[in-house]
Amino acid sequence: MFGGDSYRYLSLEDAAERLSMHSGTYVPGLLQTRGYIEAIVAFGQKHESTGHREHFVKTRLKRQAILTRRNPLALDAIFLESALRAVVGGPEVTRAQLRHMVACSRQPNIRVRVIPFSAGAPSVDATLFTIIDFPGADHRSVLSQARATGDDLQDNPAEVRRVRRMFTDAASHAVCEKATVRRIEEIEKELT
Repeated sequence: MFGGDSYRYLSLEDAAERLSMHSGTYVPGLLQTRGYIEAIVAFGQKHESTGHREHFVKTRLKRQAILTRRNPLALDAIFLESALRAVVGGPEVTRAQLRHMVACSRQPNIRVRVIPFSAGAPSVDATLFTIIDFPGADHRSVLSQARATGDDLQDNPAEVRRVRRMFTDAASHAVCEKATVRRIEEIEKELT
């Protein structure tokens, strides 16, 4: 049902202490509403079986429990302003998605920041990646990069460091969390 290292990614995500994620032009998967997921799947997986699409939606929703479990995962998510402005699934689905992101941003373990259009070149870098950090000093971090065939995982320390620098650089162009929430709320009001 899932390609590449996607199944392995799910188990690593479950064991993780922290995710640092650049989701590009998408709302981060762990923060997506059912309606948003269904709209993305209806477009991106329209040639897949109904069973495959339903499994994808259920799996994505189930994964979100790591943000609210007893020892919740810390999520540091950055994304492009275009992720907020895309009217995915229509205005009602998009409004619900934006409201959900604001609610999620109030959780102490979730940090969301947007890279605004005004940032210039960084506002169009849609590279998708996640750095997975685990508890304890003995565990190596893992890098997940999205590919058309599924997630590609690696734990090469030099590559993880390189992408961590990319994350830090991209995050330096993002607005703060409060400004992100204001931007989300402004975009929601603009929807007709």
